[in-house]
Amino acid sequence: MIDDILHEQTLLADLKLGCQDAFTQIYRKYWQVLYNAAYKRLGNKAHSQDAVQLVFTSLWDRRQKLEIQNISAYLHTAVKFQVFKQVARAPKTSEFLSAFENIITSPVATDDLVLEKEVLNLVKMWIEALPKKRKEIFLLHYNEGLPTDQIANKLNISRKTVQNQLNTANLALRLRLTQFLSLLILFAQ
Repeated sequence: MIDDILHEQTLLADLKLGCQDAFTQIYRKYWQVLYNAAYKRLGNKAHSQDAVQLVFTSLWDRRQKLEIQNISAYLHTAVKFQVFKQVARAPKTSEFLSAFENIITSPVATDDLVLEKEVLNLVKMWIEALPKKRKEIFLLHYNEGLPTDQIANKLNISRKTVQNQLNTANLALRLRLTQFLSLLILFAQ
């Protein structure tokens, strides 16, 4: 057990230095179990392979920046969020709805920092997906702190339009955050 932990810490240190052999060892050790976890949730070979491949691509691309304490927990959490992203992009298909329900089944815990970053990335994705004008209004209000009347003047639209767009964005965000928080609560159990 201690030897395994030391070996993984060595692999992580070597990975951070750009050692392809360390990456290959991690890939070979975890690919199948991560694929199985993704497939269990998605029920689709191609989507599951894509999710796992994105996780490993991200691991390699971000290797120098990542501070990973537990490689297994990190990779399992990353796969869960890749699955969740796929579910969030296509929530109306029954394949993805059942996958959404299954996201929470893994018992693997994660580092809070990883979880926080992934949730922030999902919120950023949601903001990017807003229609152009609604996104602009949302960012002016929440990032720059402008009141609705100033946004209306700046964009040359009615104050009521600004309020309606903010209400629509707030309701959609509340729905997404409810989904995120539900996942977080269930992850913690």
